Amino acid sequence: MAGAAAARPRQYVAQSFAKRDFVPHVYDQSEVVRAYGPGWVTVDRGVQYRWYRDAVSDRWLRLASDMDPAPFYRTIDEMLVSSFGPPRAVSGRTESLAAVELFGVTLGSPAAEAVNAAKRRHFLRRGPTRLLGRRVEEIEFLARGPDTGLIYRYFLQEGRVVGLSVAITE
Repeated sequence: MAGAAAARPRQYVAQSFAKRDFVPHVYDQSEVVRAYGPGWVTVDRGVQYRWYRDAVSDRWLRLASDMDPAPFYRTIDEMLVSSFGPPRAVSGRTESLAAVELFGVTLGSPAAEAVNAAKRRHFLRRGPTRLLGRRVEEIEFLARGPDTGLIYRYFLQEGRVVGLSVAITE
């Protein structure tokens, strides 16, 4: 039984979203790469993105890391789960992304649910942005209570949630 548990990959993404708690220094980039593989890597404005695709749920995972520290010291600064992604994202190495939710909002939820969930917290802003070249609406908010150093985002398109993000604040 212990061997079976050890063989099962760690649930980095599912744990972060389920707890709505993301401790980036725990999620060392090299540890995640050992668990998920190298993914498909892109770099934009000093941030390295590793893309993975969960073929079973047809969802994408983007892990963001600041490029300033040496590779050994890089941490994951953001986890984004999306209903679309780049065609070259690597399939099959992540845990299932099917049940990922953020404050009760899932991919495919109506936009109104995301707006209401954000407004029940510390709502920051809502506005247009681009995600993989697609025009989407982004909602940013913080949790109520003491500052956790985390920022949450919902991405909306055509009245539905197409992305969920947990990140450290800058």
